Amino acid sequence: MKNLLFLVFFFLMGTFNAQGNLQFNQALVLESSAQTCTACWTVPAGKVWKVEQFSSNSEQPLLFYVNNKQLAFMHGNAYSTYSTAYWGARWGIKFPFWLPATATMGFGNMESSKNISFFVLEFNVIP
Repeated sequence: MKNLLFLVFFFLMGTFNAQGNLQFNQALVLESSAQTCTACWTVPAGKVWKVEQFSSNSEQPLLFYVNNKQLAFMHGNAYSTYSTAYWGARWGIKFPFWLPATATMGFGNMESSKNISFFVLEFNVIP
């Protein structure tokens, strides 16, 4: 009887505290050629994004935004780690990073006729 109560207790605790599981949905390449777009992309409801990396041919540092708030500067030219033009992200958030449902992501300060790409893995949140 003790064992049964013990199992029931832990089952109920797991049920009340469960936050859901992640199920891979799709890989995304989010691209823009706008000079400023502080909320270009929104994580859909019931999803989370794992932002793996970015690439830009802009020569100047870009501003990075989450939920319309500037978080950091980032240098583009992230073609490959072997290129002399490689800078990667020089800012406070390290790749990869996660964004929850309904969060927005954007950028600013890009030169005209340039572009930016973010490489994202999207997951479904399964309750």
